[in-house]
Amino acid sequence: MKKLPREVYILGTVSLFTDIASEMVYPLLPLFLTGVLGASTTVVGLVEGIAEASASLFKVIGGRISDRMAARKPLILLGYGFPALLRPVLALAVAPWQVLTYRFLDRVGKGLRTAPRDALIAEVASQDSYGRAYGLHRAMDSLGATLGPLLAFLLLPLLDFRGVFWVSAIPAVLATLIILFFLREKRGLARPLPPLRLSAFSPQYRWFLLVTGVSTLGLSSNAFLILRLNDLGLGAAQATLVYTFYNLLYALMAYPLGSLADRVGARSLVLWGFATYAVVYLGFGLSFLAWHGTILFLLYALYSAAFEGSSRAYLAQIIPATEKASAIGLYHTLVGLLLLPASALFGFLWQHFDASTAFFTGAAFSLLAMILFLLDPTRKRGYTS
Repeated sequence: MKKLPREVYILGTVSLFTDIASEMVYPLLPLFLTGVLGASTTVVGLVEGIAEASASLFKVIGGRISDRMAARKPLILLGYGFPALLRPVLALAVAPWQVLTYRFLDRVGKGLRTAPRDALIAEVASQDSYGRAYGLHRAMDSLGATLGPLLAFLLLPLLDFRGVFWVSAIPAVLATLIILFFLREKRGLARPLPPLRLSAFSPQYRWFLLVTGVSTLGLSSNAFLILRLNDLGLGAAQATLVYTFYNLLYALMAYPLGSLADRVGARSLVLWGFATYAVVYLGFGLSFLAWHGTILFLLYALYSAAFEGSSRAYLAQIIPATEKASAIGLYHTLVGLLLLPASALFGFLWQHFDASTAFFTGAAFSLLAMILFLLDPTRKRGYTS
């Protein structure tokens, strides 16, 4: 088996440290908002929706700038370095709008870096190793996401919420230094690009955008899964520990499932991802004991491991070579912009009906996306990328 390029390992290490920093904070945020700052679940949904929508808007901008520059590293450095400076905003927050400000600015950084980073992986890896390359990256990313909440679990009793937020700045700075001193790329020649038009991309790509849009409308932030665990009887520390095991399982399975995508096809793994998501959300809607939610959260890790890497591998196969970052950025932008109404709807359904109604709605959207993906007319007509 051919060894993966050095850049994939470096970007994986960067994501590892960044996710340690991010995931020390993320599972605590909904509990910090509701328990310390007194916010409602609707506010939690709006904070997450606005944050992710902002990130996704900047993903297409970051991708487009990267393609124009014919360079990936400058946007990657800016996207990872900027959020490292924002931890004081969160640690000193005394109102929900200040948490929203932090989440907005942090997600702007994520938006700027995502498309150039994924495009660089697609450029340095061969097509028959896309699954392994993205799987390895997701595995290291998830390992960081495992260590982050574990550290939060250990530090929370000692430092409280704000102390954990301050400590999270250390791995964020380390990630920035790794990019600055170790990541290299072969820059191309800067060139003007034609206006970004959806019609310029392949039919398969456009259909996948439609399918992804439908599935995203039923997607909720993981913050709601953590709140559901709390609703089923787990405390803040216990819910954080479950989230830690979720990320550990994700990290362990991402690379094997990425390799499987190279063997059986990324499309098959994407399809199974939609099905697993629907089953998990249906289960969350029916569950009434803490151990139900715990098992479902761990099953959700299999969905994440299968879908995140395979969807990126599938996407890399159906996008043009000259505008990789633009196409990847447009995809992520669609997902993130739809997360605003999706998260707001989920929070609204939870608050004004019940948690089961919100989760059943998410499952229905995922099933619809799976059906649309199966019926893909561009494959029947023989379209290719």
